[in-house]
Amino acid sequence: MYFSSALYRKKALAALRGHWQTALLIALVVNLPTLLMQAISAATGNEPAIRLETFILTASRDGTLTQQLLLDEINSILHSTGFWTVRGLELLAWLVTPCLTLGMLKWTLNRLDGQEDPVSTVFCRVKQFFKAIGLQLMVILNVLLWMLPGLAVSVIALRPAFRAVSIQTQTDALQSTYSMGLPLMLLIIVPGVMSFLRCALAEYIMADDSSYKVFFCLRRSKDLMKDQKKNLFFLLVSFLLWYVLSLLVSSMLNGVFSLLVQMLASLALSVYMAGSVGAFYQMLEKGKTPDAKNEPEQEELN
Repeated sequence: MYFSSALYRKKALAALRGHWQTALLIALVVNLPTLLMQAISAATGNEPAIRLETFILTASRDGTLTQQLLLDEINSILHSTGFWTVRGLELLAWLVTPCLTLGMLKWTLNRLDGQEDPVSTVFCRVKQFFKAIGLQLMVILNVLLWMLPGLAVSVIALRPAFRAVSIQTQTDALQSTYSMGLPLMLLIIVPGVMSFLRCALAEYIMADDSSYKVFFCLRRSKDLMKDQKKNLFFLLVSFLLWYVLSLLVSSMLNGVFSLLVQMLASLALSVYMAGSVGAFYQMLEKGKTPDAKNEPEQEELN
């Protein structure tokens, strides 16, 4: 059974209509730990990318940039107390986020069922703190395992470049493998994407019923996603244009306004996508097909 991506998006919009304020507050709560850590990292100057960029620009302008100087700056960053303090806070933020995400997904699924839930629903899965982390780690592990063969082939293909003694020999080895770049990337990315799609509904399953174990959620997700990976892929890709549009709009603004627009767009799209994938999950798990009433384009295609 296949329904167009527009069906799930329209069902999500219908569920969110009149509840966007609550949805955005919930999404903000979920993303708040990460946003706070990013702000602290930027404010304290411990963001490696920004610090390196500033160093390279300054050294290039002064004509003092050398390979040894760059390595010394990288070593200084890695050995600074502030760098590891911020990384520790970021790890803490990452540990908190999975259970909050489950709470957001639970609120989303309830909204799709027509239930009226408060913002506090985002904390309803806090007791599943360790299960939520375990589930996310297992999803990441699954994706990495499927990417390993491609990574191994890439390392073997690029081995001559790694073993080269001189820069000229290294350059020649890299040029000889240049034509293999795209196939090697596909060999890594495609299995990873397929694995991610197989596990994509595991969080929705655990959010729907907190009594389920981690491995059951993964197995159930893989069962539900049989012959459905292409459908979910196109549903997720359908949001790509919205992300590009939000980046274009934010790039036209300056300073705080740009950051504010980008943040609001990101929060709105995360809720919109969660609702759409939630409708997709309900169709597979509970047979709740999107309402096609008075929607000519929402007819079943197969």
